[in-house]
Amino acid sequence: MAVQKIEIVLPNRIGDTILTLPAIVCLKQLREKYASTHLEYELITSLPLTEILQALNLFKVKRMTLCSKTKSWLAPADKTFFLSTTTGSMGYHSKESHGLRLPNKKHIIYSVNMPYLSIPHAESILPEQLVKFLKSEFEFTSAKTRHFGICLEMGYTVEQIIETFRFDAEKLAINNVFFEWKPPISEKYLVFCMEAASGHLKNNSDRLWDKECFFDLAERAYAKHGIHAAFIGISNLSKLPEAPYFHDYRGKLSLKQTAILLHYSCGYVGNDTGPSHLSNLMKKNSISIYMRECALREFGPLFPYFMTKFLKPQTAEEIYPALEKLLSMSTGAH
Repeated sequence: MAVQKIEIVLPNRIGDTILTLPAIVCLKQLREKYASTHLEYELITSLPLTEILQALNLFKVKRMTLCSKTKSWLAPADKTFFLSTTTGSMGYHSKESHGLRLPNKKHIIYSVNMPYLSIPHAESILPEQLVKFLKSEFEFTSAKTRHFGICLEMGYTVEQIIETFRFDAEKLAINNVFFEWKPPISEKYLVFCMEAASGHLKNNSDRLWDKECFFDLAERAYAKHGIHAAFIGISNLSKLPEAPYFHDYRGKLSLKQTAILLHYSCGYVGNDTGPSHLSNLMKKNSISIYMRECALREFGPLFPYFMTKFLKPQTAEEIYPALEKLLSMSTGAH
């Protein structure tokens, strides 16, 4: 049987990409169980998440670039699944393209429409038995469940998925070589992120918790436990308090370095944003502040048992008990 080249173009945001990983793990498990060696998968990302995805050892990974778009016309894949409808993927060619056609993006056309990629419609379009299984066994919301439609598109049955798919934190283990870089901080520390929506505030300012509340928690962590605060993000326009236990890494680290910083930390405290999901992927105990109820409901972490979630807290004092619990659970990798 001839080998089929299958490409999966991941979303262009950190959190959205991480939420696709259960379905990617399922594809790998199905391929291995049913000896589907005629299917050759490759993940494509436009994010600086490439190194992290490679370290997970799921499938081959490459970046979406002008060069890769050009090569796609010379040697197109048999099937390409576009997991988000964005102009960033325009110009990428495939013999058969699969994606979600959106009314407001009529110029982006796919060979096969995948309406289940729309969160409001996913559970009504995908087989009821599959949705029930993913909800009852793993507490997956539509944001995670919708991507399992790829497994059906590849010819696997609901019964095969249910018999095969197993998922926990160990299924997304990062290899040790990834952690060769060491953070430039010798003290025990918590990682804080005050940003949301990739640091871009247009139409997303309501996702931000008061920065003074973050400073309050950082001060408390140091006063009671001697734990330093490492602040991450894209923008460093907001001034941090001048204290030797506040460390400003905003705009200074690559995404790989940020992941390693999280790995060696005592935990994470931040808004509902990409680093919150990255912290969860790194299996760190965390506190995440959700200012939108729909985000709390649909876009929760892969591994809920590592995260304590708050919806629209008014004061830092509301978080104190969770902060104490997080710090008491931490072994402090340093």
